[in-house]
Amino acid sequence: MNLRRTAASLATLGLVATGAVVGAAGTAQAATHCQGTSTYSTQYGEYLKPTTTNGSRNVNCLLSSGDGFNGGGQNAAVKQLQRSLNRCFPGTDLDVDGMYGPATVNKVKEAQRSKGIAADGVFGPQTSRYMNWAMKGATGCTYGGVA
Repeated sequence: MNLRRTAASLATLGLVATGAVVGAAGTAQAATHCQGTSTYSTQYGEYLKPTTTNGSRNVNCLLSSGDGFNGGGQNAAVKQLQRSLNRCFPGTDLDVDGMYGPATVNKVKEAQRSKGIAADGVFGPQTSRYMNWAMKGATGCTYGGVA
């Protein structure tokens, strides 16, 4: 009988441990930093936006203060965000340097406020969905939704 309880306890611990590992992996995936860009199309043309990796079309990633500094791999994603902020949000004049510094944080907050979403200065999936994006090879922008 003691052996059965011990086995049941170990099995329960194994399930709990597995659940904890799966939970941690899910959280880690949601917190992945954008490291590339992907091309999207509309009837008016193509545009690029930050994604987990080049060509992945996975927008479940973040860009935040400090990304792109010290040789970080986020440069292409940050540069695309900066290009779109410059073209599609009036009054924006960011250096397109691939570094998510204080000026980029402030411009992301302004874009978020203009779209009616939480203005935290962090670029994530919701901001990606509602942003206006610079069209490739044109002067126009896509129209992002409003929350």
